[in-house]
Amino acid sequence: MSKKTIKRKKRQQKKFPWVWVIVGVAILAAGILFWRPGADYSGGTPAITVDQQKIDMGYIKLGQYRTIKIKVTNTGDGVLRSKEQPYLEVVKGCCPPNIAIGNMTLNPGQSTYIETPEFMMHKGMDGPHDFAIHLKTNDPSNPELLVHVLSDWGP
Repeated sequence: MSKKTIKRKKRQQKKFPWVWVIVGVAILAAGILFWRPGADYSGGTPAITVDQQKIDMGYIKLGQYRTIKIKVTNTGDGVLRSKEQPYLEVVKGCCPPNIAIGNMTLNPGQSTYIETPEFMMHKGMDGPHDFAIHLKTNDPSNPELLVHVLSDWGP
């Protein structure tokens, strides 16, 4: 190899892409500066509404099957997001059914359903029941909405 070729290779090796390093650091710094965990950038304010906040199923004979179905609608002008899966709390009674939600995120005007599969009570499970369904969302005026489902099972 000639001396000219060796010098050219050394010069090429010494050129470090400083411009790209500076641009990368600037983008990373901007991302860290403006990143807010859990922030909702949809614009507008979400608002959760349900078609029934208290469901009274009345007296039900043991062995009869029932389901629970609740319509949830975003009546606000921002995206409504569930913070966690809805869950069912036993306030009184026993043996809660499983619960499922159609969509965890609703655009303004959109609806979904929270529902259970068919369930029933049998001997030994009779008496009054009160199930509280918890809906935790990003609705600033109602971050945790409760829906109570009442029933009285007997012979």
